[in-house]
Order: sequence, then structure tokens, then C-alpha cells
Amino acid sequence: MYAETVICKLYEARTDLGLTQQQVADGADMNVRTLINIEKGRSIPSLLYAMKLANFLNIPVDQLFEYQSADHKLNKNL
Repeated sequence: MYAETVICKLYEARTDLGLTQQQVADGADMNVRTLINIEKGRSIPSLLYAMKLANFLNIPVDQLFEYQSADHKLNKNL
């Protein structure tokens, strides 16, 4: 069975701007380890961190995430 998924696009946003993980972590006032875990999909940021990241990257918060429903994954595998 497939579950709903939230995909964080932080890596793409960061690299498109030519920023290092440390620069983004410092700019969003967060630990670099936390940022790495978010980029690797090991954790989903809290709303506060999502807003801090979006603010620092100067993009809307909804551009950092993509929602995939269970139905989307099922249709993709057909």
C-alpha cells in the first residue's frame, strides 16, 4: 500500500541559487545537520523552519514542497 508523501525541493532551490548547505542553514537560523536531513528526505521541516527556509531563499513556501497522494503513486505505476 502506498502512503501520502510530501517531497521537499530544498536541494533544487538551494543549488539553483548556488548556495551551500551551511549558507542556507545559517540564513535560516538552523543547524546544518537538520538541513541535510531535510534535503535527504529523512525529515520534514516544521512549519517554522519551512517558513524560515522559504524566506531566506526568497521563494514562496509552497515552492519548497510537492504533495503526492496515494492515488498519484498508484496511477504512476500503472
